[in-house]
Amino acid sequence: MQPSPPITRREFLKKGIRLAASLIATGGVIGGYSTFLEPRWYDLTRVIIPFERLPSAFHGIRIVHISDIHMGHYFELSDLETVINLIRQEKPDLICFTGDLFDAKITVDPKQISSLLATLEAPLGKWSVLGNHDRLAGNLKIAALLQNGGFRTLFNDHQVIRSGGQAIQIAGVEDMLTGEPDLAKTLYGANAGIFTLLLSHCANFADIAAGYAIDLQLSGHSHGGQIRLPLFGAVVTPPLGNKYVMGLHSVPGSKLQVYTTRGVGTTLFPFRFLCRPEITVLTLEQIKP
Repeated sequence: MQPSPPITRREFLKKGIRLAASLIATGGVIGGYSTFLEPRWYDLTRVIIPFERLPSAFHGIRIVHISDIHMGHYFELSDLETVINLIRQEKPDLICFTGDLFDAKITVDPKQISSLLATLEAPLGKWSVLGNHDRLAGNLKIAALLQNGGFRTLFNDHQVIRSGGQAIQIAGVEDMLTGEPDLAKTLYGANAGIFTLLLSHCANFADIAAGYAIDLQLSGHSHGGQIRLPLFGAVVTPPLGNKYVMGLHSVPGSKLQVYTTRGVGTTLFPFRFLCRPEITVLTLEQIKP
């Protein structure tokens, strides 16, 4: 077998140029996809979760959970309208928002946003907590905007939701990064014997919530990492968002389950890769004895 003749300098340069062009083209495709396509390719993630303590009257309850909209950071009013239309089509029983409505400051007319939010209907209520970016825009301003849209924001507080003569509890804590979450205060006067849903912007709060009679925690904040690589996962996660990065998790040593949504918008960088924005549709079911 004759050895291959050495390539000439010209051939070497040609191959190098082809390789460079291929890498640039691949980078351009990935960059375009992660900037213009995936951030608006909303994933309606459907999850069924069984619970022992869920009352029969709430069997099959459908909860739509959204988080981390980040208005103003490459997320405009038209994008919010698209998300709201998708939620409306699901006809949820309950809607939960777990924080970060704006990225840093209020950049859109609050009345327009409230009017859009007000078009959402849920017979068991629309509930919210605030995130670390809401603090930048002003917690009271964001809470008022949400209230005008029909959402009740829970600041270390809980409420009872009734249906068919039975009840569950929904609780919400302040953000771990910018507030003072206090579960003892939040659950003061609550019935530890009935099903309890907790809203917390940061998913890591589940390690604290596991010490209380809470069945399910809904969180956001992590964006699922926003940029994920095969076999590696999230490239970067935010503070207090590194443990339950996305999806459904069981908290070790407890019966608490936590679901972390990948969120709707983006922050820091205006792109997503292998981490589509998420609108979560949770169906809760009673485990019958």
